Amino acid sequence: MLLITDYHENESLHDYLHTNVLDSSSLLTLALSAASGVAHLHTEIFGTRGKPAIAHRDIKSKNILVKRNGQCAIADFGLAVRYISESNKIDIAPNTRVGTRRYMAPEVLDESLNIDAFDSFKMADMYSLGLVFWEMCRRCATGNKLSAADDYVLPYHDSVPSDPSFEDMHEVVCVKKIRPHISTRWLSEEYTLGGESTGLRLNNHG
Repeated sequence: MLLITDYHENESLHDYLHTNVLDSSSLLTLALSAASGVAHLHTEIFGTRGKPAIAHRDIKSKNILVKRNGQCAIADFGLAVRYISESNKIDIAPNTRVGTRRYMAPEVLDESLNIDAFDSFKMADMYSLGLVFWEMCRRCATGNKLSAADDYVLPYHDSVPSDPSFEDMHEVVCVKKIRPHISTRWLSEEYTLGGESTGLRLNNHG
């Protein structure tokens, strides 16, 4: 059996952000397409070409590919789980603390996630996606100066080691309740698209 997939020459979003500065238009294209991809996963579709609702459980910039048109494609479903609506069951292994530790939601780190509620897995995905949005925003140049973009770094780069343990992340996220820093320039500058100002708001989770 052969599996044929598209070739994405821009590689992962992680790689792309390392070498590219975004303007407001490319930022919103990346963010909207990534959010749309996750929303599609989370949605059950009925019919002859339907699909189950799926939670990814390992959303991170390395698991998102950048297509030639500047849109994102969600990749690597090795840890994904399906929600079976007919039986109201979630197809999941006993161990729920899986994924990339840096991107784990608080309820995953402290093992309080409700494994019987599919919405819990969707919310954990959205926390991880919020961290990816933060990575994108750092690389977006506000105003007219491309030099205004921040260097690319991973979320919690200033709070944990390069390969953090569960304990490292639990201490930072759940105990100290630290969240990635929101730059003042994101709040003081407006992203302008087609003559309309578009504000980007990041909400803390947990």
